[in-house]
Amino acid sequence: MNENIIVRCPQCGTKNRIPADRKGEQGICGKCGARLTSTQVYPDKPVDVSDWNFDAEVKTFPGSVLVEFTAPW
Repeated sequence: MNENIIVRCPQCGTKNRIPADRKGEQGICGKCGARLTSTQVYPDKPVDVSDWNFDAEVKTFPGSVLVEFTAPW
């Protein structure tokens, strides 16, 4: 089975799929054309998560996730 690494573009935030066997090589974001490397698996800043994107951002993330829940009250 061919595994992939999901890399978030540091410029536009789009998730890009990089084949695991090409780890360490540089790629290009499919949306904005920014340069990507498979070492960018973890974002360099916090990601805002809501009910609408929780599954996409947290449940399907390929690595460990630290989530801080807050409430307005």
